[in-house]
This record gives sequence, structure tokens and C-alpha cells, in this order.
Amino acid sequence: MNEPSLFIDNVSFAKKNHHIHGSVPLASLLRFQELIHHLAPSKALEGERLALHEGFVEYDVLGKVNATGQCIVELGLGVHLTTFCQRCLSAMPLKLSLHFNYLIDEMTEAQILDADDRDDYDIQPASQSMDLLALIEDEIMMAMPISPMHEELCGELATQSGEKSNPFAVLKGLIKS
Repeated sequence: MNEPSLFIDNVSFAKKNHHIHGSVPLASLLRFQELIHHLAPSKALEGERLALHEGFVEYDVLGKVNATGQCIVELGLGVHLTTFCQRCLSAMPLKLSLHFNYLIDEMTEAQILDADDRDDYDIQPASQSMDLLALIEDEIMMAMPISPMHEELCGELATQSGEKSNPFAVLKGLIKS
């Protein structure tokens, strides 16, 4: 099956209530690949780095017009990848589920920056060629944890970090009261 075009006329897309979904390999997101490689521990070999970062992004894009006549584009992302735990430096799976609402407006970028103070949606300029692939990549990069770590304690290093056992604790039992 052919991949749908990832460039849309966002105003027309919203007004016609279009809906597209699909998946994109993470390998096609070049800036994201650079970010992942910076998170890789130096002990990993180049071949291992590439194999560990294979993954995909599932996207779901919905256009609609709200009750006040404003054009809205909703973007849902599901990201499945393997990154490196920054605590133990071993590979770890990472899943992100993201949802964004964009108000499409024909303001200039300077006006958008002034009006961009709402939390319920982000403002995107009206465009006949909105690059969804670049938008997807931007949103994933912003959502990535700065230092990804396992949620539970890491295997080998869990005993090495934090409190250390007292080597003289054995002697405490020998002291007579």
C-alpha cells in the first residue's frame, strides 16, 4: 500500500473533515535519529545503535471545524522505540501516546506568537502544504524524556547506586553490651 502524502492543505483538510492514519518508520525521521544517537552509551557499537533504534510512529490526523467555525487539526501519535536507560546504559523499550490539537489560523507568525497563550490547542498558520512528517518529528522530539530510565530499579546497578551497605555492620553484632 502506498504511503499517503504527508503534506496537507490544513484549512481544506479541516473543512472537509478529512481523516488519515498510517505509520512512519523512525528511520525516516533524521533529526530524531540524531537525538537518539546522542542518548546512546559510548560502549554501544555503531551496528548495535542502528538496530536498537528501529521502530515506528503510528499517526492519526483528523480535520474538523468547531462550533465557532474555526478549523482544527487533531494529531494522535503512538511511538514504539528502543532507547537507552541513562541509569544502567542498557537498552529499554519506550512507548509514547501523544495527542495534540491545532487551531489553524491565517494570522502571521508574529501574531501567532502573541496569541499562543492557550493550553487547549496550539496555533498553526494556514498552509497549503503543511508538512505532517516534520510536525510529527517535532512533537516526538519535544515529548522525549531528557534522561530515559527504567521505571523500576535497574538490574545490576540498583545495588551500586543509592545507599551503600556498611562493611562494619558485621562487627556490630560482636559488640557486647
